[in-house]
Amino acid sequence: MSTPNTAAGGAPPEQKADADSKAAHAINERQGKGEGEESSTAVDEREEWEIRRDAHKSDGDSAFRSRDFAAAIREYTSALALDPTHHVLLSNRSAAYLSNGEKSRALADARGCVEHAPAEFAAKARTRLGAAVLSLGRLNEAREAYREALRADPGNKAAGRGLEDVKKAEQRRRDADRREMEEARKRKAEQEEKKKKAEEEEERKRNEAEAGGGGGGGGEGDDLLDDFFADVESATAKKKDPVTAEPHGDEEKGGCGEKKPDGSSGEGSTSLSGGAASAENKIQIQLSDLGSSVAQLDRLLAPNHELRNLNPFQVLLVPHTSPDAVLSRRYKALSLLLHPDKCPDPRSSEAFEYVRTAMKQLGDEDKRRHCAALVEEGMKAGRREFEAKGGDLALDPEGMEDARTKAVMKIFAEIEMKRRDVERRKRAQEKRERDQEDEEVQKEKSEREFDRKWREEGRVEKRIGNWRDFQGGGGTQQEGDKKSKKK
Repeated sequence: MSTPNTAAGGAPPEQKADADSKAAHAINERQGKGEGEESSTAVDEREEWEIRRDAHKSDGDSAFRSRDFAAAIREYTSALALDPTHHVLLSNRSAAYLSNGEKSRALADARGCVEHAPAEFAAKARTRLGAAVLSLGRLNEAREAYREALRADPGNKAAGRGLEDVKKAEQRRRDADRREMEEARKRKAEQEEKKKKAEEEEERKRNEAEAGGGGGGGGEGDDLLDDFFADVESATAKKKDPVTAEPHGDEEKGGCGEKKPDGSSGEGSTSLSGGAASAENKIQIQLSDLGSSVAQLDRLLAPNHELRNLNPFQVLLVPHTSPDAVLSRRYKALSLLLHPDKCPDPRSSEAFEYVRTAMKQLGDEDKRRHCAALVEEGMKAGRREFEAKGGDLALDPEGMEDARTKAVMKIFAEIEMKRRDVERRKRAQEKRERDQEDEEVQKEKSEREFDRKWREEGRVEKRIGNWRDFQGGGGTQQEGDKKSKKK
């Protein structure tokens, strides 16, 4: 079982408590003397709240050593009320919670300890985190926590023991999984046998009733993805809006397909002319390409926009190969159209947030490469699907582009739905764990309350007295009655 840390200064709790007592006594003696008198005892330089915090910690350490974990938790909580980010207190309360069976609360304190711990305490904080997640059966998280502890302190024995515990838990889990698989195979075989007999019985009844051709209907439930792709199909079936379609018709235009008065394409021409046009002119070209604020608001806030706007390149209406300069100009142009300070439409805040988030994603090199790879994968999948349906790029380039666009949207949407499902299941699991722990704590509390009332009512003493009377009498009441009758 883990033990709490010593006082914040590193001294054992007993020594720290003695030091606190002596320091407080010295302060009282000094205050009791005259202003001109000097005390030979050193003055405690801690503030009053620090003295109170350390006193609560010392009491918590003593309670923990006495295995009174509930009292230890109360004392550490009182200390943390004075110093909420004290990493040693968070570590100690995590150990107390874990020893008291409150695993989720132990995990919360361990995470706080990791967040606030200095570098020299990092290994201890990670071992505390590893113990908490291991108690909840999260073996991968526990392994990673112990490994990080060993990276911070290669000689940390607690982390080494923790990794061994993880390996043992994994072996037990594998053994349990094998047993469960065997049982599942048996159950499956039994179910298949029952199903086969039921089908045979049903077939026999149908034949007897000469009702061959009976059928059943199976409905398909529409979920969020079904609605989303239904909207996409509906939108692509209509005539494309030139504002949103033009940037995707020619990927080499960087999202800007409007022609300048001299007949050359806007963005491509300015980039090939060696920077002849000013930055302001380039942004104006972007604005003319994007159209009006209303058009962009309608595009970004279309039905199911949460799934539509997962692709940052699609949000900015630029190809996934666009350089930083094009991204920056497109962001500035969209800001002029959609920023709440520029656009009075009440929808502008929500629409601009999509633009800001997309630009932030593309500003991170790793996220940008990841999104570009997803776009590449979607474009290839769209082309395969288009050609599998007999499409011809030369005859129907717009159909090819539609297939690519839908395939890219599908990849981003499916990844997001998987992420949401993982988060939902994780939250549900943590809630179940908290509810179970609360139920166990309440059960223990009820048992303690029952025991207390039992003792307060004197029922224990009465039972002991009755037993002693029985032993002293030498038998049961019936035996006593028999003896009296003989007399």
